Amino acid sequence: MSQLDLFADAGEPEEHPSPAAPAAPPRRILTDLPPAPRPVTIATQPRPVLAAGKRTLGHYRPSQGNPHAHAFEIAEAVSYAWHHAHGGSDIKVPVGVVATLALWPLRGPDAYLAADWWLGLDDTDMLTAFRECWARWWIMRPDLIDRATPLHKWVDDEKPDARRAGAVRAVVEAALTNGLLHLTTSDDAELRSTTDLMGAVLSVMRSEGAHDALAEIHTPPEVAYLMARMLLDDMPLKPGMKFDEPAGGTGGMYRAAAQVMRERGIDPHQFGWSLTDIDPLAAAGAAVNAILWDLGPHVLIGCGDTLHEGNVPARTAREAHESLERRDRLHSQAVFLAAIQKTEALIRQVAA
Repeated sequence: MSQLDLFADAGEPEEHPSPAAPAAPPRRILTDLPPAPRPVTIATQPRPVLAAGKRTLGHYRPSQGNPHAHAFEIAEAVSYAWHHAHGGSDIKVPVGVVATLALWPLRGPDAYLAADWWLGLDDTDMLTAFRECWARWWIMRPDLIDRATPLHKWVDDEKPDARRAGAVRAVVEAALTNGLLHLTTSDDAELRSTTDLMGAVLSVMRSEGAHDALAEIHTPPEVAYLMARMLLDDMPLKPGMKFDEPAGGTGGMYRAAAQVMRERGIDPHQFGWSLTDIDPLAAAGAAVNAILWDLGPHVLIGCGDTLHEGNVPARTAREAHESLERRDRLHSQAVFLAAIQKTEALIRQVAA
């Protein structure tokens, strides 16, 4: 991992604002941005009554002592559920389902109880919850959510076929009843970053031939942690330093680095993280992980071949700025339309 100017566009001296982190104060240009869409949660909706035969909370298993083993057990259960329900060969959908559940914004010691709520939703409400989750995160981190497009593009289908809907439900049930929320709903980012759930699911669901074609080599988490300790213990970490990973997969090395930093009382938000991978699904998983692990506002996740394209982070920085500008532009349009509607309502009130 070496230093790199994450947000410098080649040949352009103009500086752009950094992407805003979910927990950080809004950027100056967004001081009047309205709150993110309120997610549908057990706190805002009546708890549904489970139909006969539904699994209940008594079947949920708490997080095991080894979170990495737990992540792979969830991945195996998800893979079995998807294929047993004849979901098809497109793994973007089941991986995207896991990503949605992991990003569900309800946090805290009792957040895992939302599993009961999820299992009570019908197919239409479940798809609505998926869309709402991704929309909420897009407002806060459009740069990362745009990179994760392969994992959520399918939720925009207005009329998904019944077989896929059944397979999606099977994946939701498999992930939840095997304890996914125990790994992802802590309000402590250090606990959420104890394992790479996205990497585990992608690794299990991808065929051996696909792994070979992409030349994927997954570094064991224990090895990644040891490497991070060896590197960072001898490095004088100073706020503002930037790291670059040209073939980062779903971000396992960055997870280990952030873990070591937090053990030393260092905030990962103070550093820049640039990661590139040639595989769009791996890059999408890394974007989800950047949010889940709370790496901070200075994160660039790119997709490309660093050996042939060269400076992929420069292109990634431009794409990130475009995502932020598009979000800001849509916000301005929404504010303008809201003002017109308010004016029209006043006119109608006066006329009445």
